Amino acid sequence: MLMQPIQASPKRKPVARKPVPRHHVDTTGMDELLGYQLRLAYIAISRHFSSVMSNFDLTQKQTGVLWLIGANGGVSQISLAKKLDMDRASMMAIIDRLQARDLIVRARSRHDGRRQELYLTPKGRRVLSQAKAALTKHEKWMTDRFSESELASLMDFLKRIRK
Repeated sequence: MLMQPIQASPKRKPVARKPVPRHHVDTTGMDELLGYQLRLAYIAISRHFSSVMSNFDLTQKQTGVLWLIGANGGVSQISLAKKLDMDRASMMAIIDRLQARDLIVRARSRHDGRRQELYLTPKGRRVLSQAKAALTKHEKWMTDRFSESELASLMDFLKRIRK
């Protein structure tokens, strides 16, 4: 039996493809997701907050807790945790940190010995006052991107998500 030589299949020309830069990540489909856009907005907001608040060494949560204690002297950790939708352990860690920095004090309630009340120290009042001034700049950075009516709508939309 004679063997026929195997013929090589004709080589195909490579299809010319548009080069994709190595840093490019295709987000097709994700760009239209509300959750994705909210996450990116949150990251931008967090970065700006950190830069504005860097002199105070306060996180967003710590600042919120400090603000609420200032506005509600004698408030309990549990009430703050509920208001900020946080678990008790996380709230305790924040309270411990603020107390270690001499920004707040815990005091046993005169009405209920099991309850701890939270108050700002004089240093805490000063830091909160300065932080509020910095927060005004941060809020302006965010709100300047919208007209008054857009901002009102945005606030309404965001509140709907929380319900």
